Amino acid sequence: MVIIQLNSIITIFLPFFNIFRLNKYNEFCGVDGMSGIGTKYRNLKRYKKIGEVLMKYGFTFAAQKLNEKGYIPKLILKPKQQKEYLSHGQKLRMACEELGPTFIKLGQIISTRRDIFPEEVVSQLAKLQDDVKPFPFEEAKKVFEVEMKLRIEDCFKEFNREPIASASIGQVYEAVLNTGENVVVKIQRPSIQRIIKGDLDILFTLAKLLDEHMDKEKPYNLLEIVEEFSRSITKELDYSLEGRNAEKFHAYFKKDTSIYIPQVYWDYTSKKVLTMERVYGIKIIDKQGLKEKKWDLKEVATISANCFLKQVFIYGFFHGDPHPGNIFVVGPSKIAFVDFGITGYLDKGTMNFISNLFTASARRDVDKIVNILIEIDALDSQTNPRRLKEDISFLINLYYNVPLNKLNLGEALKKLMEVAYTNKIKLPSQFIVLLKAMVTLEGSVKFLNPQFSLSNIAKDFVKEIYFHRYNPKNLAGEFKDYSEEILDSIKYLPKQIRTLLKKIENNDIKFQLEQIGIEKLQGELSKMTNKLSLSLISSALIVGSSLIIQNASGPMMWGVSVFGIIGYLLASILGVGIIISILLSGLRKK
Repeated sequence: MVIIQLNSIITIFLPFFNIFRLNKYNEFCGVDGMSGIGTKYRNLKRYKKIGEVLMKYGFTFAAQKLNEKGYIPKLILKPKQQKEYLSHGQKLRMACEELGPTFIKLGQIISTRRDIFPEEVVSQLAKLQDDVKPFPFEEAKKVFEVEMKLRIEDCFKEFNREPIASASIGQVYEAVLNTGENVVVKIQRPSIQRIIKGDLDILFTLAKLLDEHMDKEKPYNLLEIVEEFSRSITKELDYSLEGRNAEKFHAYFKKDTSIYIPQVYWDYTSKKVLTMERVYGIKIIDKQGLKEKKWDLKEVATISANCFLKQVFIYGFFHGDPHPGNIFVVGPSKIAFVDFGITGYLDKGTMNFISNLFTASARRDVDKIVNILIEIDALDSQTNPRRLKEDISFLINLYYNVPLNKLNLGEALKKLMEVAYTNKIKLPSQFIVLLKAMVTLEGSVKFLNPQFSLSNIAKDFVKEIYFHRYNPKNLAGEFKDYSEEILDSIKYLPKQIRTLLKKIENNDIKFQLEQIGIEKLQGELSKMTNKLSLSLISSALIVGSSLIIQNASGPMMWGVSVFGIIGYLLASILGVGIIISILLSGLRKK
């Protein structure tokens, strides 16, 4: 009876003991050692909730692993009524919705990765909506005043207490500065950073547990996905980064009369508060509103496409979420972008990858495409090169002769992601962000102008890229970078040569050769050595037995030494065994 009670006590308090044995606290939270115990304790309730949701939607394996490590009590693992009529994707989407903002945003990230997740899952997660109830104005006011160390009444002539938009991280208010400018003020939810930090800690733990026990040949690593998500959502939590993104876009397009980027008011901006100029216009998807203004829909579509192409191919820095709610038409030939929380960037390596990929595709050079993927380390060790080439050839031939005005970019990119998933190809994350942005923008542009074709603007835009690339200022900058690179190489070359010569002189140079099939060779050598050893033993027995019989040593039988007879018998058995082994080995090879 005492033993049963003791087991019950241990079961109840196991999660609390687990606090003290957990590994170093997630770097994202900024604490380590004993300082993280308070957060760990708060996470126990969240672990329990996650365990219940996992069991509810049939993710029993994940819940069991959490229980084995002491994160959730065994009581949660009681069988529950399963929703067998739902697909895996539907269960995952509903679980994310029930678990709240962090998991919804993670699901949205996964929904863009058609290259590593099956279509049934990503299509369901794409339906996740970041829609939550607004929090009270009093809480928003408190956040603003703590951040700015100023009273709202002292900063604004007017401030609408009702938010015009509400999301999981923050909500947006209309206001008028004391100087008369109309602005929007984005204020972060009071507890959102603590919630997301706690959820990220749990996600890292869960991802690590599942990676250790799942198929090692799966085309993705859960821990890497959570790390990517952590970086993304950490940036979204810092509104000052969004402000800097907006200023960067403003600098790029300040001379472009067809693009408008709102101004950031830094006096009222911090990590949790963002104040920007209010943009008045018509949403790009409001076709009826644009027609009432008698604005040319085709021209608006062309301007939008041109702007995005400039962002990608000229500046290498683009709006990562150009959905209709983030693009306004503010004049007959002018559009404005808002919400710069999600942006993408393309370094020289990624830009070269995209350019080379499209060039090779245009030439239908399948071998070149595969070589490009190898160069960026996109292929998995399990990828079948022959099958990959077949899939790429099929995709190229499927779309090669399709006119651009009839090409469904979304469908084409979807098939591209299916090829990547089937062949276990992992594409660069920024390339995935770009593809998602392209599909999103294409939907808006095609809505305004169903006959829109890239061929209509490609000629002029290619000229613009050419003039930008070969602009004397840009050429001078590239020449300067190239010269500095060469000078650095020349500068360090003598030192590198001296180091190499010194290693040769001291005999420190080592060559490492990797022999394919070395284990098989070792096995064959081992078998040969064994056979040779047995042959020598057999020969020794025959010689020794002959000497014993000749000298008539030991007990005698039929006038012959018994030891000599035994020796001959053993030698005969070994000899027959060696002959049989050799014959069987020859038959196997045939």
